[in-house]
Amino acid sequence: MIKFTLICRNDHEFEAWFGSSAEYDRQNAAGLVNCVICDDGNISKALMAPNLGAKGNKTPTPPVIQQTPDAQNIQPTAQAGYAAAQPNQQNLAEKAAALITQMRAMRKQVEDNFDNVGDDFAETARRIHYGEEDTRGIYGNASNEDVEELIDEGIDIFALPDLPKDN
Repeated sequence: MIKFTLICRNDHEFEAWFGSSAEYDRQNAAGLVNCVICDDGNISKALMAPNLGAKGNKTPTPPVIQQTPDAQNIQPTAQAGYAAAQPNQQNLAEKAAALITQMRAMRKQVEDNFDNVGDDFAETARRIHYGEEDTRGIYGNASNEDVEELIDEGIDIFALPDLPKDN
């Protein structure tokens, strides 16, 4: 899956996921991609930077939710509704931990079943894409420039998250 930042002619930016760059092109040409804000059908890709994970020695910090000062002036029944709408910190931390566990499992699946081609990732992906090598799952390292070029060539890639070590 590839996540694109898209923009409509009214300058609304939004994100959408597609199976490949070619799939985005097909859906957009068929008029199936509309702005989520204004429903405009004139959509193009916005300028994007690759989403690269942080260094592995950093641990994720759950977001801090602060109650707004106006919440103290809300009537009791509305106050209860407001409190119910606020995310539970413990619940957020549990969901974040579960997501990290799932991402670790995905990374392990790739490492166990795909070939690690190291720094030769971009060239190997091209050779496979253009039929010069047999199709197989690979993983490795690529520069930001290589990632952009692979995407521009219509080569499906997926960035594996760089996760903190499991303690």
